[in-house]
Amino acid sequence: MLSRIFAVVATASALAVPCEAFAQNNNPVAGVVAGAVVGAAIATGAVVPYEQRQPLHEYIVRENRPSYRYEEEVVVGRELPPGRYQSYEVPESYGVREHHYTIINDRAVIFHPQTRRIIHVYD
Repeated sequence: MLSRIFAVVATASALAVPCEAFAQNNNPVAGVVAGAVVGAAIATGAVVPYEQRQPLHEYIVRENRPSYRYEEEVVVGRELPPGRYQSYEVPESYGVREHHYTIINDRAVIFHPQTRRIIHVYD
């Protein structure tokens, strides 16, 4: 739990600088958008804890799941398109509760199963 709090605080701190920069440039719309992104990331807890990223990736590689092909680019924040891919639960021990993973275009993808919104993509 403490590591998750640290990850959220670190993310918020890193993203707060651009928000201040937008405010100093008198661009209220950009400031609101940046603030909304930070707030959404913190509110959903949709961040793979930094110290769990590599162990989770190693776990996914060990599982040796099949890769599925999509023409669209797979990026954080985008919804996985509906299609024929198998999803697997991320074990709770990796700090990303209630999320799934799959392999798309030979890349491990962590996503929320109800919304299919991508929260992390491994290169």
